[in-house]
Amino acid sequence: MDQETQDAKLPPHHEESHPQVVKKGGGFFAFLGKVFIFLIIIGLLVGGGYYLGTTNKLGLKPNPTPTPGVSLTGSPTQTPPSPTAASLNTKTVKAGLSGDATSFKTYTIEVPGGWTDARETTVAAGIDKLTLTKNGYSVTIYQAPMGGGGCIYKGDPPNEMAQLYTDFAEINGKSGQYRRSWTQGPGQSTTYAICQKAPDNSYGSITAFGAISIVTPNPADPKMLSEVDGMIASLINQ
Repeated sequence: MDQETQDAKLPPHHEESHPQVVKKGGGFFAFLGKVFIFLIIIGLLVGGGYYLGTTNKLGLKPNPTPTPGVSLTGSPTQTPPSPTAASLNTKTVKAGLSGDATSFKTYTIEVPGGWTDARETTVAAGIDKLTLTKNGYSVTIYQAPMGGGGCIYKGDPPNEMAQLYTDFAEINGKSGQYRRSWTQGPGQSTTYAICQKAPDNSYGSITAFGAISIVTPNPADPKMLSEVDGMIASLINQ
């Protein structure tokens, strides 16, 4: 039998097929990679929250984002109270006389904004008068050759040489202790006298700056009275 006949009788040749092996190991490591990334994200979130919480406890604030055209400046820890309009415009007024013609001296007084001052002086006669006015309120400081009397109040022994007042307000001044003294009446205005404390603890109506009188509407505005008392407290001899 020739070779071609033998080849024809042989069964057809089949190549062996091998099943494809799927490597499961690669899928497992990919899963671990995803878990690892997820844990990193969680760690970042937790760490960021802890940092922000620590920052708040320390009182630190994140820097604000600048706004175009706006200048960002730091604020002081303590902001001082804003001064009032009156204190912003306070001026020093000098008045009074000195010399042989008078027993008084020149002085200065701090006058809040809104008050006008007018001065009348006769040097030869030893007379000086300063008048401060504002909205129906007036303060007059008068120097002249004159005598004065005492000031007494409820509970004090009677004194024919002293004026009795039913009410007073204490004023602790730069140059002495004063009482804004008055007797309340039914009129449309109230007149006050400034009495100064003497070394023997009595009060007299002639102060070191002269006789000081105040006229206000009745009733008086407490804010305006506070300005009046502040001016009396600021008096200083020169």
